[in-house]
Amino acid sequence: MNMPKSFTTLSDIFAAHGYTLYLVGGYVRNIVLGLPGGDFDICSCAPPEAAIKIAKEAGLAVIEKALPLGTIELRLKTAHGWDAFEHTTWRRDFYPPGGDHRPYRVEFTTDMREDAQRRDFAVNALYMNILTGEIMDPTGKGFADAKEEILHSAAEEPDITIRDDGLRIMRMARFAAELGFDAAPDLINTAQRYAALLADISAERKLIELKKILLADSKYATVTKGGPLHGLALLKKTGALKYILPRLWEGKGVVQSSQYHQYDVLNHCLHACAAAPAVWELRLAALLHDIGKPEALRRSGKMYGHEIIGSTLARDEMNALKVDKKTKAAVLVLIRHHMFDLEAKAKPKTIRKWAVILGRESFEKLIALRRADVLGSGKTVDSVLSADNWQKELNRMMKEHVPWRVQDIAVTGKDIAEILNIPPSPVIGRILEQLHKECVLNPAQNNKDLLKRRIKTISVNMLT
Repeated sequence: MNMPKSFTTLSDIFAAHGYTLYLVGGYVRNIVLGLPGGDFDICSCAPPEAAIKIAKEAGLAVIEKALPLGTIELRLKTAHGWDAFEHTTWRRDFYPPGGDHRPYRVEFTTDMREDAQRRDFAVNALYMNILTGEIMDPTGKGFADAKEEILHSAAEEPDITIRDDGLRIMRMARFAAELGFDAAPDLINTAQRYAALLADISAERKLIELKKILLADSKYATVTKGGPLHGLALLKKTGALKYILPRLWEGKGVVQSSQYHQYDVLNHCLHACAAAPAVWELRLAALLHDIGKPEALRRSGKMYGHEIIGSTLARDEMNALKVDKKTKAAVLVLIRHHMFDLEAKAKPKTIRKWAVILGRESFEKLIALRRADVLGSGKTVDSVLSADNWQKELNRMMKEHVPWRVQDIAVTGKDIAEILNIPPSPVIGRILEQLHKECVLNPAQNNKDLLKRRIKTISVNMLT
């Protein structure tokens, strides 16, 4: 793995003043694991004031990002512009009770082992001397954990790691999912005891970690274990899921028909999520698609109509996590319509109608969601007939160049007004909609001359 040459330049500057710069965290871990990428997190024992003075004397630009925590940004001018580096002084953190995520007090230190103890997991607490390339393992667990593919806390006691920062429960699930690691039993037990700390973690931070968990299998191409189901299973096992998506958690233990499902509602949602393609809004929709079943059962004793109830509950869950409007809209469309043509009896014209109503992109996602829904049942299936039918019809629609929008037909409202010699009116809109419906079913009809003749016929019925 290659790092920018400016790292060496920066290290030489600090070395001239007696300080050794280290890379720590994901970049170093990935070197050990043979994986690409990783964040460039720089650290040293240089106190913030000393680091600022050294940088300024060397002509570097300095930005005080979080000075009380010892974090500054250094910018080095190169032939291609400016390279930015975040430098953090080694420190000990002191957290208030309750897992507030941010220490209320820090003490800077010259001891690498003390700095390592404040980090999350041992495999993320490996330090590399930038000038020599030597990798150090101050916790004494990092190298072994990388080899054994397991997560242990960086601190000597797992309680410290989780108690000080409840978000680390989600980070544990995320790294396990991305790297294909297991979590050590004592770490899992600790996470179970402190799961409620996630209730006080900001929605934004929880959403970031949830998205990374759901897309974990797209992080590293060479990692064949782990994946979103592995991470979600850890959140379920620790009880953390209850404080991330509480309405989803209500599906735990809710039994479904053994004819169609091997799992309860919660486990079905987790498996469906993992079975969906690695697209954020699609996996989120798969995770939440049956969220309405427990409430439907409470209301009527049946699960009928759960997609309607579920779309409301899913909106509440996404609002609580502050999901962006675009993603939320895409997810809700999929949840609301995921029961369409469940028995694969819809005729081609009905499939075309709904494909156009939903739009091509949403319909493609609905096909994928239906496959994930069936695959996530735990039942062995040879094919998903409804999804196969939809895909075949979609392929025909694309081949025939179906006009997906009213704007895609060969005539406009102005054409209609001129042909009928009428002013702008709702009638013109209704004629356009009728022409569009006909062109969807018979794309060969989307010809300007043919449509002009059709306008007169349609208008007779609408204007009389």
